Amino acid sequence: MNTKQFKRAFWDRVGPADQLLPLLDSLHDVAFFFKDRQSRQTMNSLRAVASAGVSTEEETLGKVGFEFWNSEKVAIYLKQDEEVMRTGIPIINAFCPSPEQGSNAVIIFSKFPLRDSKGAIIGLAGVWRETNSVSVLPPAYNRLSGILQMIHERYAEPLTVHEMAEKAGVSRSQFGRLFKKMFGLSPHDYLKSVRVNAAAKLLRETSKKTTDIALETGFYDHSHFTKTFTDIMGLVPRAYKKLHAY
Repeated sequence: MNTKQFKRAFWDRVGPADQLLPLLDSLHDVAFFFKDRQSRQTMNSLRAVASAGVSTEEETLGKVGFEFWNSEKVAIYLKQDEEVMRTGIPIINAFCPSPEQGSNAVIIFSKFPLRDSKGAIIGLAGVWRETNSVSVLPPAYNRLSGILQMIHERYAEPLTVHEMAEKAGVSRSQFGRLFKKMFGLSPHDYLKSVRVNAAAKLLRETSKKTTDIALETGFYDHSHFTKTFTDIMGLVPRAYKKLHAY
């Protein structure tokens, strides 16, 4: 038996994965999470559960982030999930806003695809921890934080990657590579996620028509809005609104 066979023989004998939770929970400042192909929660450490604002892991299982994080950040997380599960390429040590309500902290996160015994991607595993220390962040983050602020404040405007790169003081190609390395998404995809999340909030909380919401959140027409929203949220806007109607 070679070393790979030895390793496989042992792990094939290991029982349910949740027996590892006490080990993960022992790292009190680190959140571990596991999701299926639809980004539904399948297992969470205590830190991840606490960030969702609920008391038990059971309350998070089978749910997507929007069910407990009413935050403009969730669409960004889902777009990252989709990118990892579509490409099979992990996101390692990237930065984004904390999921916790009212928090302005930054988290360092990684996401890796999970595969079944035949090699098909069936979900992902992730980890994050908060950092409140500027010294932990690479210098490039400070340069790009102004771009993030611009995106979140001006998402309804016709922003271009060229404009963002110019503001950051680098070429468009350099900006695209740096942004994706830092945040796990291209600038264009990040902007789309912010727009979709703003639209989702209006669909949940107002009676505005979808055509008006599309224009108000930076989409150039209703069909473009519907396609982008559906790609990220998994539902057409009308169905999403109906699902969240009170």
